[in-house]
Amino acid sequence: MTMRFDPVRTDTEAPVRVAQIVGNARLGGVVSCLMNYYRHIDKSKYRFDFITYGPSQFDESVCRIDGNSRIYYIAPFDGASFLKAIFQLKDILKKGRYAIAHSHLTTLSAFSLRAAKSAGVPIRICHAHSTFDRQSDHYFAKAVLRPFAAKCATHRMACGKLAAENLYGKRAEEAFILPNAIDLNKFSPQGPAAQKTGYTALFVGRFVPQKNLFFLLDAFALAVKIRPMTLVMLGDGAQRETLEKYAKELGINGYIRWVPPCDPAPWYRAADVFVLPSLYEGLPVVGIEAQASGLPCLFSDKVSLEASVCDKNKFLPLDKEIWAKEMALPREKQPDNNAILRAAHFDIETEAHRLTDFYDNALADFLKTQGCTSNSR
Repeated sequence: MTMRFDPVRTDTEAPVRVAQIVGNARLGGVVSCLMNYYRHIDKSKYRFDFITYGPSQFDESVCRIDGNSRIYYIAPFDGASFLKAIFQLKDILKKGRYAIAHSHLTTLSAFSLRAAKSAGVPIRICHAHSTFDRQSDHYFAKAVLRPFAAKCATHRMACGKLAAENLYGKRAEEAFILPNAIDLNKFSPQGPAAQKTGYTALFVGRFVPQKNLFFLLDAFALAVKIRPMTLVMLGDGAQRETLEKYAKELGINGYIRWVPPCDPAPWYRAADVFVLPSLYEGLPVVGIEAQASGLPCLFSDKVSLEASVCDKNKFLPLDKEIWAKEMALPREKQPDNNAILRAAHFDIETEAHRLTDFYDNALADFLKTQGCTSNSR
């Protein structure tokens, strides 16, 4: 039996709870983007609860933002556990009587939104955060699931036009584009900078196959032969130990600073160029942060062209000699990109309102179908 949801409320009632289905929350741009939005939304109207695959540092971030948010754990949507995950998620959503289920799992939203529909959640959002192609991890599984990702969705959302086209195909134009907005003031070029040693290239992100970091080390090994320079690797992940070992084998570990996850803003300010040689990306948050800090960026040609909002950026083929040459070239930093980024909808102060307005409109449309009205919006 499907649960009936009645979201009518007055101004004095509690905020509407939104189930944010995150999955793997340990690291990554999706989590960073979602947290940016949660810091800036009106929590008197909406409160986020989070559903992940298990405990992580993400839990602490949520508690710092809002101690009243709930965090639930489910089994991963992979292998033999995906049926267990569906039942666990359905149970959480049904007991929580959620108005909105917002799934950030891309193709795996085929499972999460089916659970949400079965639980009777009226507003079900499929959110595309990246693109993928034949070089992507688990490409075959993603390709099989792609036609079903938004099958149980009531609404489609994406970080950019290309991510929408990649996941939704002919229905991409129906997607609401919500950019990976950031706090532009935090990443301003003005502010404290990390200590640097000469000309510096910077990578920020997860140490995972998608980021193509063994290629980056190969290219950097050639770049230091062209000019003395430092590579800052800020992040962590499953490949960390093997990357450090590989750097030693290449004889370049003395030119690399391995920085654990931390506030990247001072490191952006200290760097001279930002590098992201990923095998696939949607619209990477780190690329926007780097540009807000005035950094010129080198992206692989597998990264969405939408990632380049300001001047001085380049998209390069995955050829290590080309990357080495470009990494070693002197580049000028931009004094202030905020106006450009704000006009392109990357200011979180503005975009957070667009997200809650989207939720408002989705709920209002649902109320109309139920023959109800709400005086709270």
